[in-house]
Amino acid sequence: MTGPIRLRRRSDEGAILVIAIIIVTVVAVVTGVVLTRGDGSLRATVALRDVARSSYAADAAAQTAINALRTGHNVGSGEPSPWYYTNRIGTGCFGYDGSGGATIPKDTLTLDNLIPKQTGDTASAMSAAVVCEPEDATGEQGSAVPISSANKPGNAILTLGVGGETGFNFKTNGSGAAFRVKGGIWVNSDIVRDNNGNLESTESIRAHSGCTPFAAMVAPVVDCGAPTAADPNYQSDLAIAGTGIPPLRTPPASCPNNGSVQLDPGYYDDVSKLNALTNTNRQCFVHFKPGAYYFDFHNATGDPLYDSDIASGGSNVWTIGSRKTVVAGTLTSDTTVPGRCVNPIDDVNAQGVQFIFGGTSRLLIQANGQDTAVEICGSYHASRPPIAIYGQKTGTTPAATVVDGVDARTATAVPAPGDFANATPAALQDTGGGEAVWTKVGPGNQSSTMTVDGFAPATTVPKGAILTSARLRVTHKEGAANSSASTVTLTAKDTAGTTVLANTYALPVRASRTQDDIVLATADHANWVALKRAVHDKGFTGATLAYRATLGADGQTASVDAIRLELTYYVPDLRAQSGSVAAVGGDPVIKVEGNTTTYYVQGTTYTPLSLIDLALNNIDESVFRFGVIARALKVFETGSFSYPGAVIELPENSPGFGFERTIVRLEVYLCPGTSGCTPASGALALESRVELFDEGGSPGPPNREITVLNWSHTR
Repeated sequence: MTGPIRLRRRSDEGAILVIAIIIVTVVAVVTGVVLTRGDGSLRATVALRDVARSSYAADAAAQTAINALRTGHNVGSGEPSPWYYTNRIGTGCFGYDGSGGATIPKDTLTLDNLIPKQTGDTASAMSAAVVCEPEDATGEQGSAVPISSANKPGNAILTLGVGGETGFNFKTNGSGAAFRVKGGIWVNSDIVRDNNGNLESTESIRAHSGCTPFAAMVAPVVDCGAPTAADPNYQSDLAIAGTGIPPLRTPPASCPNNGSVQLDPGYYDDVSKLNALTNTNRQCFVHFKPGAYYFDFHNATGDPLYDSDIASGGSNVWTIGSRKTVVAGTLTSDTTVPGRCVNPIDDVNAQGVQFIFGGTSRLLIQANGQDTAVEICGSYHASRPPIAIYGQKTGTTPAATVVDGVDARTATAVPAPGDFANATPAALQDTGGGEAVWTKVGPGNQSSTMTVDGFAPATTVPKGAILTSARLRVTHKEGAANSSASTVTLTAKDTAGTTVLANTYALPVRASRTQDDIVLATADHANWVALKRAVHDKGFTGATLAYRATLGADGQTASVDAIRLELTYYVPDLRAQSGSVAAVGGDPVIKVEGNTTTYYVQGTTYTPLSLIDLALNNIDESVFRFGVIARALKVFETGSFSYPGAVIELPENSPGFGFERTIVRLEVYLCPGTSGCTPASGALALESRVELFDEGGSPGPPNREITVLNWSHTR
């Protein structure tokens, strides 16, 4: 028999293996997790270390640049020693590049190996480039004068004519020539270029009815179908002050050779007197003191106020010729133009002039091979442009004023009636209103004089008035045939109370009351001319009439029923530009031509009714500063004109910091692992705005102060 079957007990060696596998797996998982977390932390640590490295490098580069600006030590080559950046044209923040006196501005500071790679370092060396850009209107490019849209025109050139005339015509000789403008150009009609060259603007060129040729217009914005721009309608200084026409001025008869004359603000109506100073062969310096000048000449024979007894005939053109220096405004210590008068671009306290042209008055600046220099400086204003030249827009030829005896004789009593009875103002004013009577007593010829004064208008007749007629009107009676001729004596006085004319006129003997008229122009022409000149040059406040009768028989009588002085005259007033000056295609109100002519307007030119014509030849620098507003503008550049800057310009806006403060913007670019870092090869890492302050304008330690206005990392 077979016995029961028994199972053999198994070994536990397999269980141990399973346990081992489980332990290994757990350990592997835990190790993996630990290693993954450690690697992430390591990567984070490395990344943070790279960010810190970039941040440190950017900060270090900016600090290095700031220190270079502070001390001037980290510069290029060729600059003077010591040297500090002051935002002067032609220099860079970090001096010059090159050697041997090179003058290429250096505005980028290259910092190779700024943070070097250390032994065992995984990161590359760090290099940097710092770009410095100065802000306009700071440092030596700045001004202590606040300039903004409130006190400067919107465009450097604005022409307002809308039809029948090219708004801006420019002609250049030479293929490389260009007419350059700093600021915008806006033309309400068209722009035409003759011959060669370009019209260049730093901002924009806009014309309403086309540009010919379009390719010659060079500006960031060119629009030859733009809408028209409005006239800013600036007022003259006279209108703003509400003073009306200023007092008449009479210039000196001549300027001594190699001498000088000074002229006062006021009204000038005789161009021949100005030309005697500025258009002769003498070397002469003419200075116009600060203030408003109104030029309304009456020398043209077609002018309604022309009088050959007062002014010489010809034209209304004021000419500044060869060998003359004319400066208008507050004088400086400089002896050359420009810079002889304080200009409103540089000085908030500038007190200059305003030349106002009315009627058909014009200015021609013309040198024929001999130096002529003209500088006209306007006045600074915070709320309006410093207009130096103004074309009068309103006013017409004044109507004649008629003053007769009724209005003129304002005396309340007759001061010296002599033997005349009833010599009262009421009796002598009107015919039929009573008589002043003298009855002779006794034998032989006797005379008696009645003096009547107070013949004055209600308002004093000012200097510059033009007397067109004067008549004495006497209604009288002498009675008998044996009476002698009576007389009337006219005594006129100027505004100072000085007698300017005393002349006696004969009256016929009248047996019955008769009105006799004495017209001064025909009765005594020489004295009539003298009276006209006296009234024009010295004004008129009143006159005295003295009636003298001579009787020969006892009981005879002489009587005066009325006695009058009748005057007709023009009182000067502001007249808008007119005639050929205001006509389309007419004469320019300002014309500059000739060789070696230097002409500067340190202020705005505003002549909305008239043309300006410039022929530029051997002019070294800007002609019109602070902009030009005219009906039309015509420019001709000769082949010798080579000035590379703007001829007409607007100043930059300025907060009025003055030259003591220079503000620059710094941009730091980083280049890991490379040298010769540039903005193109690097990455922008930091931006900063820094103010440099030089006390009294003298740069360098210990005066220079640095203020960081902002500091911003970009990565």
